[in-house]
Amino acid sequence: MRIAILSASVLLLTACSSGPTTEVVNSELQHHHWTLSAIDGVAIASDIKSDLEIAEHFTINGLAGCNRFFGSARVEKNRLIADPLATTMMACSPAEQVVEQAVLETLGKGATINNQGTELTLTGDQHTLTYTLADWM
Repeated sequence: MRIAILSASVLLLTACSSGPTTEVVNSELQHHHWTLSAIDGVAIASDIKSDLEIAEHFTINGLAGCNRFFGSARVEKNRLIADPLATTMMACSPAEQVVEQAVLETLGKGATINNQGTELTLTGDQHTLTYTLADWM
C-alpha cells in the first residue's frame, strides 16, 4: 500500500513540475480579428492598413497591404502555416508593397506563433509580424 501511495505521489509531482504547456491551441486563434501593428519591431505607417482574421475551420483572410488575401491555414508544432493563398491583384504603393510582401511571405512559408492574448506575433524566416487584437469576430 505504501509503495502505491509513494508511486502515485511521485507521478503527481512529476506531472505538476512539467510546467504550463506553450503549445498553441487552435481555439486561441480562431474567431479573432488582428490588426498589423509592426514588422520586425518597426511600427507600420498609420495610412497602411493590414489585418488578419482567423475564422471557423481555420479559414483566414485579410488585407496584406493593399490587396486582400484568403485561404486556409493550420497550426503544426506552434507554427501557423497558410496553404497557398489567393489574393486580389491591385497595384500597390511602394510602402504598401513592402508590407504586403512581408505578410504574404511570412504566412505562406509559416511562422512561429506567440500569442499573448491581445498581441499575436508571427515569426517567420525573414520577418516578424506583430498583430494587435482588434475584436472578436
